Amino acid sequence: MLGKYENTDRMIKEPSLEPVDVILPTLDAEPYLENCLDSLYREVPVNRVIVVDGGSKDKTIEIIKKYPRMEIHIRPDMRTTGKAYEFMLGRAATPWILFLDADITFPEGWYNDMIKHKKKYDFFGCKRIMRYEFFRVEPTSIDNSKRPMGAPWLAKKECFKNFHVDDDYAWRMVDILAKQVAEKSGYTFGKIDTTYHFHNTTENLMYESDKEKRGSRLIFNTPVVEITDIKNWEKRIENTCMATVKYLDPSFYPDLDNDNHLFLNLMKLNQDWIKNTNIKWYNELQKFKKKKYRKLKAKFFIFNTFNFFKKKFVKLFNGVMVNLEK
Repeated sequence: MLGKYENTDRMIKEPSLEPVDVILPTLDAEPYLENCLDSLYREVPVNRVIVVDGGSKDKTIEIIKKYPRMEIHIRPDMRTTGKAYEFMLGRAATPWILFLDADITFPEGWYNDMIKHKKKYDFFGCKRIMRYEFFRVEPTSIDNSKRPMGAPWLAKKECFKNFHVDDDYAWRMVDILAKQVAEKSGYTFGKIDTTYHFHNTTENLMYESDKEKRGSRLIFNTPVVEITDIKNWEKRIENTCMATVKYLDPSFYPDLDNDNHLFLNLMKLNQDWIKNTNIKWYNELQKFKKKKYRKLKAKFFIFNTFNFFKKKFVKLFNGVMVNLEK
């Protein structure tokens, strides 16, 4: 995931552009940070990047220091993103500013497209493309008893002096065929595990340009959040709900009527605290209770009960199948 900053600096290349201050909160941001900053300096005429770091223990600060015009504030005492934003906004000096997260990258032309809309909006964002990246060693690729799988391979050309097929069926099994041809000719095949390559896979339709080969695609399910610290997780939800009540006006809350999870979580807070802190939210909760609360509780009860018995059934079924296989 490492970037390669090579003085690709739009502020230097095009000094006539209006400079922009960037505000960037970070905390253990190493994995995507270099790619993020590479694309930032390529796309945006950066005046300064104002960083508030929450006390990163990885290489975040080391990476940030490689880039020009960085203003770094290491502030683990600031416990919320909101306070960090307030601090950074107070230090920004350009008429237009850019809010940045350390795990995003910009496509080429992003800034040119965005600034076309400066006369229409005073504060605006753009479409988000989720790019899920994870890495798994394919066990087959390091097991010499398994098929060779796909390239890359290094090979002596003479291994394949007897390689021949008719142009009829050989497509998806040529890795096995290549191994067979080489070994039948007296050559050796092997796999090493001291280096690796990346095999990139997307959800695109496969081989769409060939009507005889197309017909499949790989579908990724939406990733599921794994809660590793239930107390911290519940506290974060509670803090978010309390911040919502204290700082937000329900009149400006996006799609409020359909955010049932928000209301269900707000119901867990002390109702007197909500009433005394922000009467508008208290009134919205009273409406929610009358219109939806009982129905939603019943729906969640049915849903959770169904999932409970579903898991029991799957576990029982898997146990039966294991016994049958024995």
